[in-house]
Amino acid sequence: MQSAHPKNPLLRIFWYNETMEKEIMYTAKFVRDPELLLRKFPPKHVRIFAHHSTIAFKPKNVDGIEIGRKSLMKIIGRAYDEKGDALLVENPISENEYPHITLSCADNVPPFYSNELLKKASENNTIEHFDAPEEIEVIEGYFDGKNEVIEKK
Repeated sequence: MQSAHPKNPLLRIFWYNETMEKEIMYTAKFVRDPELLLRKFPPKHVRIFAHHSTIAFKPKNVDGIEIGRKSLMKIIGRAYDEKGDALLVENPISENEYPHITLSCADNVPPFYSNELLKKASENNTIEHFDAPEEIEVIEGYFDGKNEVIEKK
């Protein structure tokens, strides 16, 4: 549990550093070779991501996450529009309605737009489903706001 925000300005800096460094921004399956992924699926937009499939956003802890576990993930489809570009993946432990990897976004479009993109594409039947899914290597871990943590300490 995080401590209450202190009133003393000097303590605030210490509190911020201590609590924020331990915060888990998201748990994910991180792409082991983003360059390979981008060669297979060239991005449609200028802001390129292609680094993970989210399991949970701002979880309370990493229970159920096997930090450092390597596996293969199937890429089963793709959707894009003028704002975003995302790969639909098989990630059964993801809390997202449409588990995905955000490949790219247009300027001023946040990467979480992929959730909306895939929902619209599903409703409009515009997801390009692949006959032969591609597989990529991923590793389980989390992002703490500064670093990807993919090894047990």
